[in-house]
Amino acid sequence: MTQFRYFVKSFSWGIVAKISDAALKFVTVPLMLNYFGKDSYGILVLAISTNAYMDLLDMGINTGAINFFSQWISDKQYVLIQSVSRTSMSFYLIIGFINSVILILLASFGSHLFNITQPQFYVLRTMFYTLSFYCIINWTTSVFRQLLIADQKINFIQIVDIIRSVVNFAFIFITIWFKLSLVTFFSIYLIINSIVIIPYYLKAKLQKLILSFIPTKDWKNFRPILIYSLAIFAMGIFQYTATQSRPIILGIFNTIGPVILTEYRIIEVFPLLIISIGGMIITILLPITSRLVKENKQDKISELAYKGTRLSTILILALSFPVLINSREILILYVGLKYEFLAPWLSLWIFTVVLFLHNTPVSSLVLSTGKTKLLVYSSAIACILSIIVNAFLCKILGVGSAVIGYLFYILIQMSFYYLYFNKKVLKLQSLKVFTSFIIPTLIAIISCLPVYYIKFDLSAMLSIILKSLIWYSLFFGILIGSKVFEVKKTLLYFNQQ
Repeated sequence: MTQFRYFVKSFSWGIVAKISDAALKFVTVPLMLNYFGKDSYGILVLAISTNAYMDLLDMGINTGAINFFSQWISDKQYVLIQSVSRTSMSFYLIIGFINSVILILLASFGSHLFNITQPQFYVLRTMFYTLSFYCIINWTTSVFRQLLIADQKINFIQIVDIIRSVVNFAFIFITIWFKLSLVTFFSIYLIINSIVIIPYYLKAKLQKLILSFIPTKDWKNFRPILIYSLAIFAMGIFQYTATQSRPIILGIFNTIGPVILTEYRIIEVFPLLIISIGGMIITILLPITSRLVKENKQDKISELAYKGTRLSTILILALSFPVLINSREILILYVGLKYEFLAPWLSLWIFTVVLFLHNTPVSSLVLSTGKTKLLVYSSAIACILSIIVNAFLCKILGVGSAVIGYLFYILIQMSFYYLYFNKKVLKLQSLKVFTSFIIPTLIAIISCLPVYYIKFDLSAMLSIILKSLIWYSLFFGILIGSKVFEVKKTLLYFNQQ
């Protein structure tokens, strides 16, 4: 029960942190868009997106380190933790240096790589040079986050993240009030987001997880983390590429300039929020699925797969459909009437997120088995095809090509799960898994019909509230009335895990 309470508490704080961050972005993105302009804001998105792709250099160490640190904390091997964590700092310093060199090369020789004007590239180059310094600090921060997560201090990280979001929010107003330039804003923004290394380090030191800020080289004990992490890296590299390459592909193949990246960032906010909240389900389920797979309890594995898929689908639908049915009103409220043409793409992206996240319980079970070889192949195929689709359709559909490319990626991944992993790896019935997903989804779609047929002559905000209330009432009314979702049985099930 202690672990159950820990997961519930972590999930709750996670929701608070992510919703707070999303709410602040909801307010600040339009402000920044109006202040900097579409082209300059697009340059900012391009700089951040390019550096975000460098996260691939982590090579899965983040997951591997948390896994081993957790075991060592449980066994109270603090001397080993302190030695390996400082060795991990050495590893991240090397990665940070590589990241820095790549950014400097892009700044020096990448003028023809992006579809932007020469003056715009001069701004981007300055931002790359600035990033090349701070990326070293940010990579080192990873060590302290890993230690705190392994020590179940996720709440502390989330509180720090909330404070950082609030400071960033205040800084937006300072930028506008004092009329700071894009480069000045970006430099101070990096300082604010890098300074979190201080509370992370102090908390890890207080917990006796690390004794010094000075790196060391205990590579012998670091080696098991590296070997384990490379297996995770092989699986995740294509998944990450498929996600982070979308704005870069848009930046290279578009015909309208950096404004397309502004459009992408506008509709990206809402799917990312849903994915970040829904993605926490895996963190909660992994301890349960690992135990079930290790003990080979097939009846429990099947029960978790079928019931878990239904419940995760209901949760994701509850998060997603209010955005889907209000996409036009949300965009009008968010960035104004001139961007309402993006509503169909936002709706399609949200539905694609539903397809992606409904499979979270099964994904957790597959990861627990360690049989991830075919996941590498499926991710590679899906990644390559999604990039081709994005690049090919970019000149025709604009920002919509990134959404279509992502849909291709998810459909291919789902096919591998339903046609192979469910039956061959987990001994499940794919039809039962699909039924657990499609029944709540059909109820969600049916609940939308009155919303689309009724005319709402209201303001955007009132329309969003009314349409959402109607949909929630119908959706949960039908779910409970048809006994697709039973609250008491659900609580009893998870309390028994």
